[in-house]
Amino acid sequence: MDTGWGADLRYVFRVLGRSPGFVVVAVLSLAVGIGANAAMFSMVRNLLMEPIPVDAPEELALVAWRRDTKLELWQNNSTSYSDPKGGGSYRSNFSGPIYEGLRAGAPEGVQLFAFSFRRGVSVGLLDSPPFVAGGLLVDGAYFRTLRVAMAVGRPLMDADDQPGAPLVVVLSHAFWMRAFGGDPNIVGHTVRVNGLSAEVVGVTAEGFRGMSRGGFFPQTEVTVPLSAQVQIDDPTGTEGLEAMAATREVFWLRVMARIPDGTSWPSVEQALRGAFLAQASPANEPEGPLAEVGLLPGARGAQPVQGNRARYLWILSGVVGIVLLIACVNLATLMLARGVARQREMAVRKALGGGRARLVRQTVLESVVLAAAGTAAGLLLAFVTRHMLSFMVSSSMGSGFGTMTVEGSVEPAVIAVAAALGTGATVLFGLLPALRLSNVDPMAWLKHRAAGTTPKLRLGRALLALQIAVSVPLIVGAALFLRTLSNLGAVELGFDPQGMVIFRVDPGYTQRPADQHSQLYQEILASVREVPGVTSATLMENAFLAGITSNSRITVNGAEQSVYMNAVGPDFLETTGMQLLAGRMPGIQDGPGSPRVGVLNEKAVAQLFGGVSPVGRVLNTGPREIQVVGVVSDSRYAGLRGEIPATFYPSALQRGGYGGHHVVLRTSAPMSRLEADIKRAVAQVDPDLPVPEMRTQTAQLAEASARERMFTQLLTLFGGFALLLASVGLHGVTAYTVARRTGEFGVRVALGAAPDHVQWLVLRQVLGLVALGLAVGVPVSLAVGPAVGSLLYDVAPNDVGLIGMAALVLTLVAMVAGYRPARRAAKMDALVALREE
Repeated sequence: MDTGWGADLRYVFRVLGRSPGFVVVAVLSLAVGIGANAAMFSMVRNLLMEPIPVDAPEELALVAWRRDTKLELWQNNSTSYSDPKGGGSYRSNFSGPIYEGLRAGAPEGVQLFAFSFRRGVSVGLLDSPPFVAGGLLVDGAYFRTLRVAMAVGRPLMDADDQPGAPLVVVLSHAFWMRAFGGDPNIVGHTVRVNGLSAEVVGVTAEGFRGMSRGGFFPQTEVTVPLSAQVQIDDPTGTEGLEAMAATREVFWLRVMARIPDGTSWPSVEQALRGAFLAQASPANEPEGPLAEVGLLPGARGAQPVQGNRARYLWILSGVVGIVLLIACVNLATLMLARGVARQREMAVRKALGGGRARLVRQTVLESVVLAAAGTAAGLLLAFVTRHMLSFMVSSSMGSGFGTMTVEGSVEPAVIAVAAALGTGATVLFGLLPALRLSNVDPMAWLKHRAAGTTPKLRLGRALLALQIAVSVPLIVGAALFLRTLSNLGAVELGFDPQGMVIFRVDPGYTQRPADQHSQLYQEILASVREVPGVTSATLMENAFLAGITSNSRITVNGAEQSVYMNAVGPDFLETTGMQLLAGRMPGIQDGPGSPRVGVLNEKAVAQLFGGVSPVGRVLNTGPREIQVVGVVSDSRYAGLRGEIPATFYPSALQRGGYGGHHVVLRTSAPMSRLEADIKRAVAQVDPDLPVPEMRTQTAQLAEASARERMFTQLLTLFGGFALLLASVGLHGVTAYTVARRTGEFGVRVALGAAPDHVQWLVLRQVLGLVALGLAVGVPVSLAVGPAVGSLLYDVAPNDVGLIGMAALVLTLVAMVAGYRPARRAAKMDALVALREE
């Protein structure tokens, strides 16, 4: 007789084949738990933990500064960074002269480099339409100090970052493949960058995405020297921009340092602080506390993931961790119930001479087969869903620079950890009943069986109560975010998003002089109005709900106040659906040669003029005087949360071309037909002017609540999975209880017990388990609620009604799961039950 591993394996497959429902539930539980964790933790590892792919990233530090008093300076694309030591927040940017002072004052061996993001630059071959790419301005030390590997050609060097040097560019590997098909002869080719001829000198290695590992800052696709800043931002030289590199009051450069291993970071901070104070001008150093320079960990580049973005990812990681825990607990419960249910088989096999070691070995092998199948299915699920998860996170984590792109990779180490947890739970809880039951004397078991004292599965009940308790926070969380999403959907916008289409144009991408930018905008508006289906068109500096705002300090009657600004063009009301409350809107007549005009919204009228009509009044924004010609209704600006801000709308035709504007259309045409027509209409005006991304305002509205929607979808999915597993576990344990108490129920029925009474005896046990789980799960939900409080909208994390609703849903699911075995007990034939016993 074959007693080897092969025979045991064949036996295991036969046994599992007789229980297909159990196998499906076990494998599915492990697959979802392992797959979800592998995909999510791989993404979190990529976004929050993995360094940028350069040599010795642990030596990199982000140089930042802070002070308690307000500095009178212009922060260009600045970012606030939290001090990991809890000392407040730092600012990211420095001016050109102060950066040079920092380099000169850095200790020996410490190297500094500087860079500045550009939302987009126009790039194209001389004989093809241009692309819009993420740009980065860098100094000559950037590549040398950062140590970026190159796929083709060479990096930018100090000689390239000199005034008057020929304009050269380095492309990213991804952009090289997307725009130029990976042409190996790209080095030496001439491309157009914002209409300027530039030579491609190199392509960075595959995988390098710039100074943001996860893409929360714009991906670096085109890198140009800092010395070309004025050319890139003002290619015609007519915008009147001063070279920011030479301006002390404009803080626009992010600075990083490479600090050799063994060098004291506090000593470097002290040296840089002294250099910073020595370079700061009196205008930047008012009386008050001295500025402090700090070094923040820079292994991940510009440390982009912080605040609510990081909190979302960590909470989602906790959620999928809970899913794996629920899967393991559910599997443990089923394995215990299955093991106890097979006690007769174990007793008979042992009575026939089966050895304990082999019985245990076969049970362990059965657990290993289930774990292997669950792990394989989980790995497949992780690879299948990684792109879907990547898309969901990418579309929900976009920053002010646009939507990021997250790589959908699956880390082998994460798979190994998740698989080890699932396998360990499967083997452990399959082994426990095997060890116990394989050691039972067959005659003793028969005596216990006759006396009706079969095992009561106490551990299984405890695990089931734990599973219910762990499921409660998921269900409560799904309810909270469903309410949040509903509340965000009910927010009054103040404009009509239906039929609005938005795209951005930037005259800086062309060779047109600044004094022709207003005319260019008018030509574009006239051209797109001719597109079939377009009923009106206007300009807007910043699109509604895009997360990007402009602000300015306005002086009224000698008092200076801060308000939001958004330059707008002719036909603004007709296109957006906002309401004119007084006066008029900026029109075609309010161009560069006319007196500056603008309108205020209701909130700004209340803030600046105490509710008195401001029409005809003059405001001062710096040296400029702007006449208020109208009042418009309030509307949402940056996003759906918070109060509507006080907003000033000056004429876009008088603003100038620097930075570009959005063209906003009202149309009845479908997007699929409109996009090609709009691009042709813009190309008729200027073929060198690229149209990057077109989107509807309804899509922008959806993106404004994308994070909440993603969270709701995932929590609902995982909460539903938790409910499914809880119901399966309850059904299995209840069915075992009914089978164990067959004799008891037979006697009760024989003595006249009503079917409803017998059914209630079973369901009462189910309710007891649910009550125990809720007794633990509800306080846990209340305790962890504040962690997601800032992510909710117009709903409290401890909302009693929603928690009660979640408890009711779980109770109903449990009752449904226990109903079938309870009904079976109620319909039991007394004679048949007693005969079986």
